[in-house]
Amino acid sequence: MAVHDIRSQAARTDTGVLLRTVDRETMRVEYEGHVMHVPVDRGLHAYGFYLPPSPTWDDSSSISAGDLTVVKAAIVEIQRHWGFGVDFHVLEVD
Repeated sequence: MAVHDIRSQAARTDTGVLLRTVDRETMRVEYEGHVMHVPVDRGLHAYGFYLPPSPTWDDSSSISAGDLTVVKAAIVEIQRHWGFGVDFHVLEVD
């Protein structure tokens, strides 16, 4: 999967997923007209991405399993391009 830098702290894959930094604790994912803000923990060598058990786009529409697979693969590739690993975590809801 090819990764193209768009600007500082923003990149797009050839699958059309755009990942950009919002702030120290949040990344923004854009794909096929949808947006999802994802909480992150920044480590020295890897980022932790926290997804809910049933992820949704910011407009509350559900993310299909196929789209989630594409988005997660793109996050891994973009982070690798930037020199970081990725750990995905499920947010626990009480």
